[in-house]
Parts: sequence; C-alpha cells; structure tokens
Amino acid sequence: MDKALIIYLILLAVAIAAIRFAFYCLKKAGEAYFYAAQLTSEQSLRRKLSRKAVLAGNKAAYTIYALSNPTEFDRHKAMEPFKFKGVRCIFTDYYIPTRYHNDISYEQGDFCEELLGFKDGKRNGYDFFMNCMEALDLEDDCVIMFMPCSKNWHYKKRFSALNDFLEDYYPESSNGYNFITYIGERESLHLTKGRAKKSLEQNYYINCDLTGKKVVVVDDLFTTGSSLLDFKKQIEKKGGKVSHALFFGKTFQMPDKFDIWLTAWCNNRRD
Repeated sequence: MDKALIIYLILLAVAIAAIRFAFYCLKKAGEAYFYAAQLTSEQSLRRKLSRKAVLAGNKAAYTIYALSNPTEFDRHKAMEPFKFKGVRCIFTDYYIPTRYHNDISYEQGDFCEELLGFKDGKRNGYDFFMNCMEALDLEDDCVIMFMPCSKNWHYKKRFSALNDFLEDYYPESSNGYNFITYIGERESLHLTKGRAKKSLEQNYYINCDLTGKKVVVVDDLFTTGSSLLDFKKQIEKKGGKVSHALFFGKTFQMPDKFDIWLTAWCNNRRD
C-alpha cells in the first residue's frame, strides 16, 4: 500500500476519533450543566447554567432555560401594562402550567401556589389588587367588576374577600361584585381541552345599567384572553366600556425549541 495513503488513513482515523471525543465531551458537559441547573435555586445562575446546557446540545435543558428566562419569550412583562383588544391589562407574574413544575424555581413554585390559592378562595388577593391598581394609576370613578366563574359559589369563594376589601379601602369606586346574577352552571374553561377555540356558555347576566361607565375587570389568570373578550361584550351591551383588566397571573406559553436555542445563542454572544 502506498505510504502516503497509509498516512492519510491514519490521520483520518485520528481526526474522526478526535471529533467523536469532542462530541462526547460536549455531551457530558451539557449533562453536567443541566444537572447543575436543576440543583441550583438561584434564578440568574439557573439561567446561565441551563443556557450553557442548551448550547452544549442537551435537549432536556430547553425547558429549564425557557422557564428561567420567561421575559425573553413573552412580549408582555410582569407589572408592565399592555394593550389587548383595546383594554389596558396588567399581571403580577407568570403562571407556569403544572406539567412544567418539575423544572421551575422555588420562587416560581411559590407564586403558582399563591395564584391557585386565590382561585380557590384561600388567598385574599389584596396585594395583587393594590399593586396593579397603583401601577395603572386608575381614576376613582370606575366600576370594578369581577370575572364571572363557572359556578356562583366559585365566584363568591374567589372574590368575596376582595369585595369586602373594596368596600373598606376603595369607597370612591363603584363595586360591581353584585352586578352579576347567575342563571346556571357551566364547565370550567380552565379544565376544557382546546379552550382557546371554545366559546363560553353564558351562565350569568349583568343586572344593572352601565351606560357611560368605565369598567375595570379583575380576574385570576390571563391565558388566551377569550374570557375577557366574552365579558367585555356583555358589559358593552349594558352600555359600559372596559378600560382596564387586572390579572393575578399570565400563563407562560412554552416557545418552540428553535426559538429557545436561538435565544440562548444570542444571549451567550451578548454575555
């Protein structure tokens, strides 16, 4: 065999072995960064480690990176007002769906528990309400109404504490807690598959005239905005105008993997 060919084959074998070893090291580095990101409770370090894991090709790290860096993937930011279909909205933080709870930080887990506690009537929501009202700098002559629920007892359980709070601390505003009359029950929208395409069954009516009134809607969670739009239509039928909406949280929508990788790559170059 030609001597030059032998040398070429040897060099080729060495190159292939070196490439395979480099990929092996990269894979192990990705695994190490991923496990380190899982173990740390400090959000900025968690974000940094999971980004390195993503760039090292660790697929399991994509979810952690997105969850540790939600503001990079959502154009709406916590406690920053945004417009939705003509309504000025605000939310206090991101709600992470249950299927991702193994990959969230302690702080995110605590917030999700707070929000679910508010939904179940176990948290009064005073701080959420006051912080959002202050951030929006609302006028005193508005009507504050609460998003109708699937059942009357859900409505009372969720919003009765805030109703009492309004009576004591916001007497200048009109309290719309009793402006809703229930005529039946419906399936909870949050438990319905394909809820983004599902229309709400009307199980209530507004029992007063709202002509010329500015209405502030209070709700637990902003996901698709369909509930807000349905309620807005009913308020407009009574002559009112929904000017603002306050949400305890906003559901975080998981981005696709390419978007996660691209964001990690861009952030790594900036750092």
